[in-house]
Amino acid sequence: MNNLFNVIVLAIIQGVTEFLPVSSSGHLVLAKHFLGMKELSGVTLEIVLNTGTLIAILAFYWKRLWTIGMGVLRGEKESIHFALLIGAGCIPAIAIGFLFKDRLEGAFSNPRFVSCTLMGTGLFLIGSHFPKKNNRPVGWVSGLMIGLMQAVALLPGVSRSGSTIGMSRFLGIEPKQAAEFSFFMLIPLSVGACLLAVRDLMRHGNTSGCTALEFGVGLAVSAVVGYFSLMWLVSLLQRGRFWRFGIYCLCVGLISFFALSF
Repeated sequence: MNNLFNVIVLAIIQGVTEFLPVSSSGHLVLAKHFLGMKELSGVTLEIVLNTGTLIAILAFYWKRLWTIGMGVLRGEKESIHFALLIGAGCIPAIAIGFLFKDRLEGAFSNPRFVSCTLMGTGLFLIGSHFPKKNNRPVGWVSGLMIGLMQAVALLPGVSRSGSTIGMSRFLGIEPKQAAEFSFFMLIPLSVGACLLAVRDLMRHGNTSGCTALEFGVGLAVSAVVGYFSLMWLVSLLQRGRFWRFGIYCLCVGLISFFALSF
């Protein structure tokens, strides 16, 4: 029962922080360390929780996804162009993920490193508030630059939504489109990560210390919490309050770093 409670806590953290620009991976690493949840090791649980937030994206954007999907099937240029931009934006993260998979997984066991990357995320978010906003559409160059930031966000403590949406704002992309492009890029990556996790599970067995029930509860909780978190983020973006999460990340990073040091 205690393990189930811990999974629910981590699922709530994942659901809240996956979409808010505060780094879900960083918060999970620090939560496990400071709350004594180190027995919940391995990447499998994180993938399950990520799948829950993937479900949240599909539920929140299902009308837009349906429109784009049907547009691609009908050969509509606008839908095909957008789908290709999403695919191109995913390439950097896929390449980095395959080339440095072991090193990236090793970073998940280093809370002090996560504290530093959280501080970096905070400074980046604060800085994203100042460039002039031109409300430009996403193009090939901007899409690739956003994709590169998504690759950087494979590091725990670097917020994926913060990096991609923040870069979009630096490039003058309108807030609603910035959020949409960011989260649509997450869909193929999440699906790919889930398939890899299933493959590893079949090869090596369950090394996370969780039961099927705990996986299921974690999936459901992260999906429900993630849906409302995403709804809140889109509202904050449109009101120009996105950058304020940078202050939070900077404070959490600083506090965690000094707590780990002393």
